[in-house]
Amino acid sequence: MASIGSTIPDRTLRGALLGCGSIAPFHLKAWAQIQEVDIVALANRTISKAQALSEEFGVAPDHVYSDYRKLLGNVDLDFVDIATAPHIHREQVLAAAEHGRHVLCQKPFATSLNEAQEMIGACEKAGVRCVVNENWRWRSWYRELKAMLAQGTIGKPRYARFQFRSDALLPQPNGERPPVLTTQAYLAEMPRLVVHEWGVHLLDVLRFLFGDVHSVYARMGWHSPFVVGEDTVLMTLQFQSGLVALVDISWVTHISDEQRPARGSLEPMVIEGDGGTLALDPYQGDVFIITTAAGVQRWPAHPGLTRVEAYQASYVGAQQHFVDCL
Repeated sequence: MASIGSTIPDRTLRGALLGCGSIAPFHLKAWAQIQEVDIVALANRTISKAQALSEEFGVAPDHVYSDYRKLLGNVDLDFVDIATAPHIHREQVLAAAEHGRHVLCQKPFATSLNEAQEMIGACEKAGVRCVVNENWRWRSWYRELKAMLAQGTIGKPRYARFQFRSDALLPQPNGERPPVLTTQAYLAEMPRLVVHEWGVHLLDVLRFLFGDVHSVYARMGWHSPFVVGEDTVLMTLQFQSGLVALVDISWVTHISDEQRPARGSLEPMVIEGDGGTLALDPYQGDVFIITTAAGVQRWPAHPGLTRVEAYQASYVGAQQHFVDCL
């Protein structure tokens, strides 16, 4: 996060959303729930997508652009929310910094470490905030899980595992491309895919829960004929605390309908400590399971909320945090 050079006045903040693809409605629904913010402009290369969202979320038609540079030059803003493909982030972050706009940028932040350092440096020089919109650490079950670990519910954690199986990149029964490559077509050309685009969520959650990583070992695979990036990974992480974590992801596994993950559901996770085991299980209705010498307990991971509502709430949490930083 970059340092800030000036204080934001105590008023409604004016923001713009750059990128109006499949993830944009989640951003806009979250902004609509944050009282301190008014999204006043939208930009998207295919302007019809931006126009459709402007009608739904009440953005004035004359503040809808196909060129984000014109938006930055014409609209009075406090910040931009960047929700475009990763390879576009650098140019948009640098342009926002040049115009003195604070930046909330969708993950993955950059395509290389050098790019990321350049982007953060530009924001620091301009005196604006630069925050990565990594909403998964704001999912309520990970917040609760972190609190349980801090309370010593399972003693000292020593092992954690994420294991995620999906058929997202397998051919359809008729041989056609998977639907995800229609809604997010840029995925097909990403040279780094399952870790860079999606696994980063799991890695950020692990860092949120357990701190800094000391070393990493990974084996990746390339199997789907529809993408150029990796579609499987088996990764071992050694944390400075001594904990070891395993991240096992596949997007090319044949699975049953019962195993197919729904958007917003828990990712299967296990944490072992010297006093017990904590698990997140999406296959029993999104539950916590804690196992100790005293027995087994189960309870809902997002009580009172549907999966859709719980998923949306994580965007509100992340974006509210950004506003609080301003």
